[in-house]
Amino acid sequence: METTVLELTPELEVVLEPKNYPYGKGEVPLGTYTAKLDFMLWSKSGVTINCFFTLPDSHKKISLSVYRKATNQGRYLAGEIEVRYLPFGTLLELTVEANELGKPVLTDMSIKTPK
Repeated sequence: METTVLELTPELEVVLEPKNYPYGKGEVPLGTYTAKLDFMLWSKSGVTINCFFTLPDSHKKISLSVYRKATNQGRYLAGEIEVRYLPFGTLLELTVEANELGKPVLTDMSIKTPK
């Protein structure tokens, strides 16, 4: 299966504008909510996938990261979802909690099924 995660190039940076997706404390809401996956980018180290979302209700843009963990056989999991293969535009239910430093962390993700 082919990954949908993109490598950041100067051209993609202009088109996708990842800088318009905040990721910091106070900018990313905590709790459980719906978000549309706009795109994903590999981090420079390749250990992290940066996921870029739009919240449908407010049209707010946010970014959250998913990390590769050895305990998950090297997979990039958010809950039970392997994020590398998600199609862009997928509607997801995200659970975001604060870590010990108060920074937002994606702790769970599930695909929203249409009603």
